[in-house]
Amino acid sequence: MSGDFATAGALGGIRGSLRRVANELEQQNHTASALAQQTRVANHWQTTAFKLQNERSEWKALSRRTLEALEKEEQVSADLRQQLAQAQEALRAEKKLRDDEYNERVEKYNKLVRKSNKLVRCVNTIKGQPGNALALIAALEAELNGQKT
Repeated sequence: MSGDFATAGALGGIRGSLRRVANELEQQNHTASALAQQTRVANHWQTTAFKLQNERSEWKALSRRTLEALEKEEQVSADLRQQLAQAQEALRAEKKLRDDEYNERVEKYNKLVRKSNKLVRCVNTIKGQPGNALALIAALEAELNGQKT
């Protein structure tokens, strides 16, 4: 009987060893599985980081192009504002010149009207005093000659 106990004890020891080995294998499998899972997660994040880095580069390039386009637009706008200001100034100068010419012509017209009115008054005076016609005409000529100088 003691042999049976010894065999049973040995079998129990073997069973215990097998259980430890099985547990260790299970832990190693679990560790390997966890490591594989962690590797997949790390690969996923690495891929995501790479994609984000590429997107960031694309956004930077787009931002740079947009900024360059905006700067060009601002320059074009500034040039157009300057051209508009110059055109408005030229228009003001042209209008002033036309207004000055118009005013000058109005002054000449008014001067001619005044002279014309004097002539009409003189003609009416001559008609009213036909005897003094020669004296009135001489006075009119003297007045007109005096205005020329």
